[in-house]
Amino acid sequence: PPGWTGVFLSMFSFLFFTDMGIYWIHRGLHHKLFYKRFHKPHHLWKIATPFASHAFHPVDGFMQSLPYHIYPFLFPLHKVTYLGLYIFVNVWTISIHDGDYRVPRLLRHIINGSAHHTDHHLYFDYNYGQYFTLWDKIGGSYKSPTAFEGKGPHDYLRKLQEK
Repeated sequence: PPGWTGVFLSMFSFLFFTDMGIYWIHRGLHHKLFYKRFHKPHHLWKIATPFASHAFHPVDGFMQSLPYHIYPFLFPLHKVTYLGLYIFVNVWTISIHDGDYRVPRLLRHIINGSAHHTDHHLYFDYNYGQYFTLWDKIGGSYKSPTAFEGKGPHDYLRKLQEK
């Protein structure tokens, strides 16, 4: 649809399409044939930091960027919306690596935030998604974040400091 309705629909469909693509590509990069060579540099940080969000092998970066570049060839997307979403993707990628686990309680099991991604770095086989938990739930790789249960790495550090 034209106009602002079309812009907002394209933004939401972009997020869902790229989330699906990233899920499958990211999960594939964890396969033993690819992990050590291409994805392991990103996982050197067990507790993710904003620096880790962009610390990856060039092949890893290329593969995980594909959904963002394929989408505009398949679906209409205004060029300014595309640039805005590109900035959003970068900010989101940094934010899921920043250790700030705040997500509204109602959205905790829908939004793939920093707590989910920290558990991905700690436990390896869970929470591959970029924005949402949908594909992890469909693919059987969803794990409720330990931080939401008071057992996350920051909770552990706080307990050590109290002693």
